[in-house]
Amino acid sequence: MDEATRIEEIEVIALTPAFAPVAAALHQTGFDDFWDENAICDLLNVPGAFGLLAFAPGSGQHQGSACAEDIPLGFVLVQVVLDEAEINTIVVGPAARRCGVGNILMENVVSHLQKHGVGRLLLEVACDNAAAMALYQKLGFAEIGRRRGYYRRNGGPAIDALVMERV
Repeated sequence: MDEATRIEEIEVIALTPAFAPVAAALHQTGFDDFWDENAICDLLNVPGAFGLLAFAPGSGQHQGSACAEDIPLGFVLVQVVLDEAEINTIVVGPAARRCGVGNILMENVVSHLQKHGVGRLLLEVACDNAAAMALYQKLGFAEIGRRRGYYRRNGGPAIDALVMERV
């Protein structure tokens, strides 16, 4: 299946607390220090926060929501304060990586923020995550700082985070 076909099969909906178990399971596939359902719900309940969930539609009926046959692919959590926002986390499940899911999630975030007059978007990314850095650069992000030893890895050295900005 080529990338264009895969992209057509990806849908994005609001990440609500009802999807916290799905989001927690996805987060565990991407991070050593992953967030559980409670942490995801807590972040969604912060004023200005929103999340988006990407999924591949199953055979069920859709009307702007997911159904039991859908395959969760990834999600993003964002925090907005006044006219700027920060990506709290973004993760794509292992089977869906390099299929356009991260790009679709980020494009939806940028579109949402533009509609609400938010001009600045920040994020942090592990400096050894070449695929994510390439995606962010493609979307207009530039490095503006570095946090030394920010990411702790199980059984490995701490990894620096690059702070990136899109204006």
